[in-house]
Amino acid sequence: MQNYHLITPLEGDLSAVIELLPRETETHWLLDVKILHSGEPVADISFNLDGHTQEEALELAHNLPKHGYIMREIDDLLFGDSE
Repeated sequence: MQNYHLITPLEGDLSAVIELLPRETETHWLLDVKILHSGEPVADISFNLDGHTQEEALELAHNLPKHGYIMREIDDLLFGDSE
């Protein structure tokens, strides 16, 4: 698979530009997320997806707002540690 890109709404005026990049093996991916507020970039965060098949990595990228851990990390990046 080549690099994969998509844009998805998060909540309110927030959206994410998502890039999924294959790495050394078929089960190692880099998920790069650029956060936009009203279309303007405000933050970047990346996640290593080790042990994920291509289908699992794509599902995660397409359904990013449904993944609690990633959304908590994004909230912490934007608004500070929530704990």
